[in-house]
Amino acid sequence: MDKKLEWNLEEIFKNEEEFNIAIKNLYELIEKIKQSKGKLSSSVDEMYTCYKNLEKALEIHEKIYGYAMLKYHKDMSNQESIKLYKMAEALTTEFSEAESFISPEISKIDDEKLEEFLKDSRMKEYEKVIRDIMKGKKHILSEEVEGVLAKYSEIFSTSENAYDIFTNTEFDFPSIKDENENELKMNSALFSEYLMNKNESIRKQAFESMYSLYKKHINTITELYLSRVKQRVISSKLRNYESSLDSATNNDDSNVKVYETLLEEVNKNLYLNHEYIKLKADLLGKDKVNMYDVYVNTLDVENKKIEYEEAKQIVLDALAPMGEEYVNMLKHAFENNWLDVYTKENKMGGAYSMGIHSVHPFVLLNYVNSSRDVSTIAHELGHSMHSYYASKKQNVINANYTIMVAEVASTVNEILLANYLINKETDNKKKMALINEQLDTIRATLIRQAMFAEFEKDVHFKIEEGQNLTSENLNQIYFELVKKYFGDSAIINDEIKYEWARIPHFYSCFYVYKYSTGITSAIVIASKILSGEKDYVQKYINMLSEGGSKDSLSLLKSVEVDLEDPNTYEIAFEYFRKNLNELKNLIKN
Repeated sequence: MDKKLEWNLEEIFKNEEEFNIAIKNLYELIEKIKQSKGKLSSSVDEMYTCYKNLEKALEIHEKIYGYAMLKYHKDMSNQESIKLYKMAEALTTEFSEAESFISPEISKIDDEKLEEFLKDSRMKEYEKVIRDIMKGKKHILSEEVEGVLAKYSEIFSTSENAYDIFTNTEFDFPSIKDENENELKMNSALFSEYLMNKNESIRKQAFESMYSLYKKHINTITELYLSRVKQRVISSKLRNYESSLDSATNNDDSNVKVYETLLEEVNKNLYLNHEYIKLKADLLGKDKVNMYDVYVNTLDVENKKIEYEEAKQIVLDALAPMGEEYVNMLKHAFENNWLDVYTKENKMGGAYSMGIHSVHPFVLLNYVNSSRDVSTIAHELGHSMHSYYASKKQNVINANYTIMVAEVASTVNEILLANYLINKETDNKKKMALINEQLDTIRATLIRQAMFAEFEKDVHFKIEEGQNLTSENLNQIYFELVKKYFGDSAIINDEIKYEWARIPHFYSCFYVYKYSTGITSAIVIASKILSGEKDYVQKYINMLSEGGSKDSLSLLKSVEVDLEDPNTYEIAFEYFRKNLNELKNLIKN
């Protein structure tokens, strides 16, 4: 295999000696950090020294952990790599424990003194992290209470762990049959594949098989979920938040207004989802779609195999609107071992981008020549370019961006790619399939995740009001939301009321709304890039370069994305509307 298609981990450490020297240096810095414990309030010099040592330690740690993880993921059967990775994990825990005193200690320093410290020019690069600590002060409890909560932290995750084990290891789904009466295995991983099958019988059987077990165990799952909700409600009250939603959005670097604006605007535009569901029914030759029909793409055509070299060129051409500088860096990534491309025995599955601050991002792919793989390349390189620009401008502390913006750059690239492929396609059938795929992505990410977010909000608020909820209550809340979101062109099959019970993200309370805000932000940004708005690309690259040095909502506002403003969501729905109308016109013609 061409060595350009694999990572060159010697870019991180040339040899084992360099790796061991890095570990030695990290331990020395950890000891220096420990020496600052109890002294941070004594002087700005002490605080600066602590943060400078922390910065150096983080940079070395990123290289050590990254090297170990990437080496392990190249061959997960290699015993030496396994040992190396476990050692890196243990070192990470040791490092985290050593520096864990910093935030609590700073939180005890009065704001007036901290403001004086922040006037020192040396502290400028650490101002954001210190202001975040100041902002969270009122939510930090006494040392004794924090200690008790820390001891209970493992117990707090019990409901999620029990849910995962229960649904992943103890659910034996009834098998289904194909058109020739051959028995087909049924599990959670295959469920999505079956729902996209052109054979209605397979879709229906899979749907009924899946929800038969959730129906059977709904009372147990209800108890697991409600215990998770109650834990979040109680801890939010203890920490002086107005609600569990207030706590979650604050921790996301967001706010309740963003959450509520999203739900309001999605609800205003649900008629577009209803139109799309009606179109799906028409394409299936039905008056109404069943819930098991929603994911089948009747316009889908057989995808040709796309060799990696062709895929690279497609991505470069699709992202040309990003400008010469951006595209040249993509070429550099392709030619300089940023990507480990092909699937291999014992290699980690899936795809990701991992930034290493003082080196460059590393992208894991498992390329099998499918069209979806091309989109994955664009997506992961979006993450990589975000990390590249942030690392180029920011120190290691400020380079890491928050979850609110983490998926924006990757999704912008996906939208630019989809737009390029749709505009370039001359075969109307293939063009219709591409548009339909784009609409499905937006529906599933913007609209469906907002429905999940609305369910979470309803449940948490009812618990906060002191209501005692049962499985029937949760089923009914969810069933009514599905009716509202899907409209009159859908048959709301009874089984769908159990769907909430199979969404693991609900145990990471108020997580899913960020999928909706993320794709909304990406659509707005991509639309402005494609419109050729003067200096906008540079404005966007500047935003990527800020990393996590500013709060997330301000970063997005710098590229004209205001998640508190209804007009932002209107732009996203206008993009959906435009694609929907184009698809309707192509079908007519």
